Formats: sequence, structure tokens, C-alpha cells
Amino acid sequence: MKLLRRIVTWLALGLALGLAGCSSLTLAYNQLPLLGSLWIDSYLDLDSAQTARMRDKLRAWQTWHRREELPQWQSLLRQARAALADGPVTSDDLLALEVGVRASLERCLLHAASLTAPVLADLRPAQWQHLQKKLDDNTTEWREKMSGRDGTAERARRYVATLDRWLGDLDRTTRKQARADAEAWNFDLATLTQARATRQAHTLEALRAWAHNDLTGGTATLMRFSQTLPAEQPYREEITTSLLRLINGMDARQREQVRRHWADWTAELASLQAG
Repeated sequence: MKLLRRIVTWLALGLALGLAGCSSLTLAYNQLPLLGSLWIDSYLDLDSAQTARMRDKLRAWQTWHRREELPQWQSLLRQARAALADGPVTSDDLLALEVGVRASLERCLLHAASLTAPVLADLRPAQWQHLQKKLDDNTTEWREKMSGRDGTAERARRYVATLDRWLGDLDRTTRKQARADAEAWNFDLATLTQARATRQAHTLEALRAWAHNDLTGGTATLMRFSQTLPAEQPYREEITTSLLRLINGMDARQREQVRRHWADWTAELASLQAG
């Protein structure tokens, strides 16, 4: 599940605001039932009746989410803006944001579980096999992209693009430093590939639990394996160190630009909530 892919702690807000990576948050959010059903179909190979049911479930989830979670997302953005305004950003600031994001994620998953369990219960063996193959293919594709010299360049590109997306357009100096940081990270491909495969295996286990109406157990599994695994901790620490250095190295003008970027998101979320 893409929403369960771990990103660095400060950008963990993206775990809840995944659609904000799109060119238009409002357009993407309003099209969630359609876009979500197409994405889910690529993993589960649903037939037309199952697709229609899933789309209905996504509409119901969106109605709940608009009412219950959009206010929480606005609060998290205000919290992030306050942390940036109060001086150097600390690891405690990042942890506080992560706690809020994970609480939102758990609520979203629990509500999704109750809605999607009937659809998952009706999946045929071939569809579960399709999901397994899709997850395996994702791991293989990721390993190929992350290997060798091209992998170093790809990690740097993704890191810079993610920073641009979440912090606003970076200046040339900050972008150059971010790229250099990413290229210097100690990236243990074999260890991280195994960790990724472990997470995907437990994602499948959790979805099967939902299919058997074990909503709490399945959600707990997803939450447990959405966290950093021990093998991933050194890599996470390198990313977090880079992120803190980049943010705390910003001048007053750059910080104000980031705050405006987040203020625009907050206003857009308020408009979505009202809509």
C-alpha cells in the first residue's frame, strides 16, 4: 500500500497528505473514489462488480474523512508551521508530528477496514495471487532502480523532488546540498530490500485479516510494519540528520516561504472540508 511506504519523519506528514504530491490537491481529493478504485484494481485485478463496490466504499470513506480527518490535517500543518517559527527544528518536533500523523493513519485504516472487508472477503484465489505478484514486482523494480551508480542518482533525485514538494521550491544551494547528502548516504541495498519485502509480506497478511473480519488485528499489523524496521534505522537517521541540517540552515526568507507553502495547503484543506 503506497500510503504505508515510510518516508522521513518530518515528511511523515505526507503519510496523511499523500494526495498533496499531485499538481492539484483539490482535484485529486475530489477524484479520490475514481483514482483510488483504479489504483486498487491494479493490485487486486477486480471485476466490474467488485470495482463498483470498491468505488462506493471509497465514496463513503471520503465522506467520513472529509468530516473527521481534514480538520486534523489542518492542525498538523499549523503544528509544523509553529515548529518552524520557534527557532531551530529539533528531533522532538519531528517526533511530535510523527505521533499526530500516525494517529491519523490509524483512524483512517480502521475506518477503511470496516468498509473494505466485505470486498476483500469476496476476492478469488487468483486475485490474491495477483496481489502477491504485484507486490513482488514492486520490490524487484525498486531494487533495480536503487542498485549501482544509477541508484545513487535516483535516491538523490527522489530526495530533492520530495523536499521541493513538501517545503516548496528550494533554492539552488539547498537543492545542491540535499543532493550531496543523498549521494553520501550509506545505502545497504540487500538489507533494505529484505526489509521492504518483510513489510509487503505483512501488508498481505493484514489484508487477509481484514478479509476474515479481524479488523483490529489487521490494522495493528499495518501500523506495526509501517514503522521503521530495525534494519532501516541507520538509513533513517542519515535522512533525518540531513533534513534537520537543511531546514535549520534556511534563512528567514526561506523559512517564510515554507510557512506560506504550508499556509496555502491549510487553506486548501479548509476549502475541501467545507466542500
